Amino acid sequence: MGRREPLTEQEKERIYQAKLEGKTLEEAAAEVGCSVSCARKWWRRGRDEGLKGLRDRPRGPVRRGALSRFDPRVAEAALSFKRRHPRWGPDRVLVALRTDPKLQGLRLPSRSRLALFFQERCPECVAKRKPRPPRHPPPPRVTGVHEVWQLDIQEGIHLADGTIASICNIRDPVGAAMIASRAFAVQTANHWRKLRWTEARQTLREGFTEWQTLPDGVLTDNELSLVGSPTDPFPSLLTLWLVGLGVRPLRIRPHRPTDQAHVERNHRTLSNFAMDKEGLSNLDALQQSLDRERSLHNRLFPSRAGDCNGRPPLEAHPELLRPRRPYQPEWELALFDMQRVYDYLATFTFQRKVSTAGQVSLGSQVYYVGRAWAGHTLSVRFDPQQREWVFHAEIEAGEREIARRPPKNLDVETLTGLNPDDFTLTTPVQLTLPCFAA
Repeated sequence: MGRREPLTEQEKERIYQAKLEGKTLEEAAAEVGCSVSCARKWWRRGRDEGLKGLRDRPRGPVRRGALSRFDPRVAEAALSFKRRHPRWGPDRVLVALRTDPKLQGLRLPSRSRLALFFQERCPECVAKRKPRPPRHPPPPRVTGVHEVWQLDIQEGIHLADGTIASICNIRDPVGAAMIASRAFAVQTANHWRKLRWTEARQTLREGFTEWQTLPDGVLTDNELSLVGSPTDPFPSLLTLWLVGLGVRPLRIRPHRPTDQAHVERNHRTLSNFAMDKEGLSNLDALQQSLDRERSLHNRLFPSRAGDCNGRPPLEAHPELLRPRRPYQPEWELALFDMQRVYDYLATFTFQRKVSTAGQVSLGSQVYYVGRAWAGHTLSVRFDPQQREWVFHAEIEAGEREIARRPPKNLDVETLTGLNPDDFTLTTPVQLTLPCFAA
């Protein structure tokens, strides 16, 4: 009788025990459903080696170590070098082995073989490999003026009167124009602070007003006040304000300041022009110097950037004076659409753990979902139609909705800083569709 599946350890032991009980090999084979020759093989193995001989054995050659085929003195020396110098990698240890007079003439292992040997014999000396960070796509390529503005902050500027200032700069990379520069006092009792998102909003609004346009997008670095926490995908209030205006929020890749090289270079150019002794006397003098030099740069300075070819930005790119998406300060509340913000939030799913008090934190706001869910991790999504946060818990039957809550501190006045009750539209507004799909 034959079978295709291999015998289990219990079946092998049954053959062995059956033979000890006086049964024939034919009878033992019939009990487990195998051939007589197979039963004979396992009876003999059990007879010669006992029950341990019936256990499964690993297949293939016996593993003897990464340097088992090399002279033992090589392995001993490599291990000694690695333990004395834990920060040495395989390449450095190989150099030490090649220059060791005791090992002259002996065959040495490859770099990869040596690395495997260290993993086997002294893993505590091997640096833990960090997972590769996810690859981020580069920012979109810009081809026209006012398509994307680059925003960055120049920090820690010490003025003669003791004030510490930070400057928020905005530049158009295609037109090479300095869009806006605003200096803020940031000194604190102990040191100085980061720029607030409302101050970045003020600078952007000044740029919108001066150039009478909204750009299609605004590119920033990954500063906390600009884009939100790096460990939490919840967007910043500055991001939501831009979304409400139909301006696409963009960010550079982590640790890649060259993604916004134009505004980075703008810092140096403006510093050379504006930060002389007079400009650094106090905050008002610094702002006046920034405004003067920025205007001269845009109108008169022979720029070597892009295709200006030595001409001032406004001469090389007169289209800078033509609004891409017309803007006036008194139009902002008409241009701002809260539904765009809701639709944008609906593209996210947030994971939140419920506290012992039955609460979760979302966008710096606390929402109560019930003590019964304390310790659970919930999925949170935004319902753009009902305009509510929807909290879901994972249970045995699947995902279950457990609560709905209206958003807190998420309204037109919070995001724009403008009171809708004070808004009176006296002139027609040229409304434009948002330039991106939320």
